[in-house]
Amino acid sequence: MSARFGLGSAFLVVLSAGCVNAPLYFDGPQPILAATGKDNPLPGNGLTLQFRNPTAAEKKSLDDQSAALGFTVPWIQRAHVHLELSYVVTNTSNPPATGDFNLMVDGANEFTKYDVTVTASALQQGNNNPPTYLPLMSSSVQTLQPGATFTGLIREDDFAEAELDLDALGRWLGPGTFAGVLINLSSVNPVGLEMVPPTEVVPALVEVDVHLQSSVAMTVDYVVRVRDDNDQLLHDSGDTLYQTTPTLFQPPAKM
Repeated sequence: MSARFGLGSAFLVVLSAGCVNAPLYFDGPQPILAATGKDNPLPGNGLTLQFRNPTAAEKKSLDDQSAALGFTVPWIQRAHVHLELSYVVTNTSNPPATGDFNLMVDGANEFTKYDVTVTASALQQGNNNPPTYLPLMSSSVQTLQPGATFTGLIREDDFAEAELDLDALGRWLGPGTFAGVLINLSSVNPVGLEMVPPTEVVPALVEVDVHLQSSVAMTVDYVVRVRDDNDQLLHDSGDTLYQTTPTLFQPPAKM
């Protein structure tokens, strides 16, 4: 089964028997995200995925794992919740002009929230330099002709890397700079991940936030795809909402 849902303050997911891991698609908020080309801070919006509370047996299992490992094991785990974001950017400039854009994707797990605009503002304190944007994920800079569109994808493996980075920033930040965690691919250069335990259980994102940086007026429409291995998304069958209160990441005083 595949389903697409508009998002409000809450949503309900209805699953057919035997279709737990079929992808579900969630639209970004309306109206769609628009940038003027002169934005500071960057315009952004996002969506929060809603998950059910664990059962008593599931909660006991998490508590037992946490006690055995010596750290809190997340309920929403990267190993079981897989995200992907597809997007369409349109050059809406008037008068028409060729421009560049960079789509940036951040978000939150159940412990930590990351916001590229907050980080950029902190890094800019005390100087007049242009903002330095260090998102969890990005499209990289693309050029669009007037009226043209660009279709792109932030893949599951991009989210998997970002989820590791976010947990490292929030719970295990090592002696390396936080920027190194974000810039480097962990499998190539694990800078800043020195404190991450080998038994780490990586939390998945429960919130996906999008920012659009552009040199001319553009819009972006996006959809988040979710594969939910363990049937953890909130249902309309009496489940209760899993509440999270992530702490906003603040960069260290010195990079």
